[in-house]
Amino acid sequence: MISIKTYESYVRKANFFEFIGAKRKAINVMKEAVNQSFSKLDLGSGYIYIGLMYKELKELSLAIQYFETALDLCKTEQYPFSPIYKKILECFIKNDESAKALNWHTHLLERASYDKKFLKLKKMNLT
Repeated sequence: MISIKTYESYVRKANFFEFIGAKRKAINVMKEAVNQSFSKLDLGSGYIYIGLMYKELKELSLAIQYFETALDLCKTEQYPFSPIYKKILECFIKNDESAKALNWHTHLLERASYDKKFLKLKKMNLT
């Protein structure tokens, strides 16, 4: 068996499984990735990937666990804005986790100090 060396290689492999409709296999690949010694940003990205897969499988509680792990892990890192953060916040709301949504919404808005695109989240209705 060939060992995967880079975070990008894990993502490519997971994307392939996702593309063919094997979301659980994609999740397993990324669970393997987040157990490697990659950067916090790569690991956070991996946790978000897993969360998004669980969200698509309508397993919101699991999705939220992975989203929170990613956000907690990268709390002190500078990362660029992505529209995925809106999906994450919506997932919290959909799973009746309004307090968590509000907490992370505030946290993400504070990131506008280095990336103004985070202000796009300002107009979200979190109730």
